[in-house]
Amino acid sequence: MAAPAVHRERPQAGGDLVSWMAGTQLLARAVSVLLYLREREEPVTVGELAEALGVPANTVYRIVRTLELGGLVDRSHKPYVSLGLRMMDLGQAKQRLLARELAPFAMPVLQALTATTDETSLLVMPTGARAICIFAVEPSRAIRLSYQPGRVFPLYAGASGKILLPWLSAQLLDSALAQGDGHLLPNGRRLTAARLRRDVASMRSAGYCVSHAEVDAGASAVAAPVFTRGGQIFAAVSVAGPEVGFSEERLPELIEPVLAAAADIGRHVAARP
Repeated sequence: MAAPAVHRERPQAGGDLVSWMAGTQLLARAVSVLLYLREREEPVTVGELAEALGVPANTVYRIVRTLELGGLVDRSHKPYVSLGLRMMDLGQAKQRLLARELAPFAMPVLQALTATTDETSLLVMPTGARAICIFAVEPSRAIRLSYQPGRVFPLYAGASGKILLPWLSAQLLDSALAQGDGHLLPNGRRLTAARLRRDVASMRSAGYCVSHAEVDAGASAVAAPVFTRGGQIFAAVSVAGPEVGFSEERLPELIEPVLAAAADIGRHVAARP
């Protein structure tokens, strides 16, 4: 009689577990290499990578060689390493996917929000312990903001990113708070992990976030979360503009349409297959 099949969520001891753990660690280190190259925005040597990441140089060299074969890193100017051109292809492929899936229902909502508030409307999404701007609709008047489509920014500052914090996993939340601890904002306030945790509790209770001069000096924002059908955080909708337009008297006129826009996009997200 055949033995019943046993479901294994991961390899068991006896050799398989060691290989599984080693493979997972190697993948994490490869991701760290790519993210570090993105943050530096300039070529570095394998030795500099190894020192920055706390990984043996021979291990980093093997990772770099593998990534080079896939076009994900470039070593044409040895001994320096930089992001490979294939990263552009991957980014553009993701942009096309998001445009097909989200733009048909998200852009009309953002356009209506900008028409109502006369402020820049944004849709941002979490990506690891950071956030990325997906869509932006600007008013007729010119304004320079850091939130442009494709721009990655921290979760610890600015309403557009901070509003995602209360609904992240504990691990991602801890990582974001650690990044923000001690950071000096353009408004002159220095962040602490304890203060950020209080902000997280306040945002969870209120359901929205207001920020002033936390990312761009002289700019303010109001943001609200967008959830999936299962109640998981999906994105955030926000309006951002000159701080003078976000007075205490006007805030209710901004918060209400932002909450309505987030709920509208959330209904579309929940209705997707």
